[in-house]
Amino acid sequence: MYLLIFFDVTKVEKKNILVYNNSMIIQFAISVAEQFSNTGVNVFFIVVLAVAAFVLALVLALSAHEMAHAYAAKVNGDMTAVNAGRMTLNPLKHFDIMGTLMMFLVGFGWAKPVPVNSANFKNHRKGMVEVSIAGVLTNLIVAFLDSLFISLLLLINEPAINSFWFYLYNAALFFLIYSMIFNINFMLFNLLPLFPLDGFRVLEAFLPPTNRVLMFLRRYSSMILLGLIFLGFFSRYVGYDVSPLTLYISYFNNLIKRGFFGLWRLLGLPVLI
Repeated sequence: MYLLIFFDVTKVEKKNILVYNNSMIIQFAISVAEQFSNTGVNVFFIVVLAVAAFVLALVLALSAHEMAHAYAAKVNGDMTAVNAGRMTLNPLKHFDIMGTLMMFLVGFGWAKPVPVNSANFKNHRKGMVEVSIAGVLTNLIVAFLDSLFISLLLLINEPAINSFWFYLYNAALFFLIYSMIFNINFMLFNLLPLFPLDGFRVLEAFLPPTNRVLMFLRRYSSMILLGLIFLGFFSRYVGYDVSPLTLYISYFNNLIKRGFFGLWRLLGLPVLI
């Protein structure tokens, strides 16, 4: 099962407007409305655009990740995912109904796993590694391109408030920001060496099935993940982050974003952070 989780780790400042990445869609909409309430902007329109950008960025980030797995499997000789219609950006091919509802309501959920038959790989170890890293590498590339397009968009002066171009400009900016956030978070989360995430699959490619570490992770990863998720929710209520998972995601998410924008700053482009 492919697990997804979102973290309240990113704050983007644009002039006097703060846009938060919130895990639950309702709270996210409320937070956007609050941030735009005294700016003279039509709050209803801006919230609709922000939520639409949020959802679109989410489904495309996940779909790109899953499609990359299917494509890597095909390159290595396994057509199972292709024959199942999974080598596509169509989110309907990847989403589990209950898992999708959980994503938007409580902040974590699951998607349909991409079917892979490693027995069809021309080179088993090479195939396992390439299929495992294809999704996270795709997420990294998309996030990198998002950061570039954000900087290019910031070269344009923001149009007059409440004009058509103002809403189009901010819709594009919303989408790029959330796409960058989601893709980085998906990458970092899936790199964890916990079953059934991609980091575990890489370990599995290099270690024998009887390896004690693999056996331990295969048996207890679900409990470890649930514990880390619980600590993340608990942190919201105590006001202090006590989850190693959210600390890891937060630190490296910000580090990667700063690296991207640092490059564009060196090239003379405007940046968000």
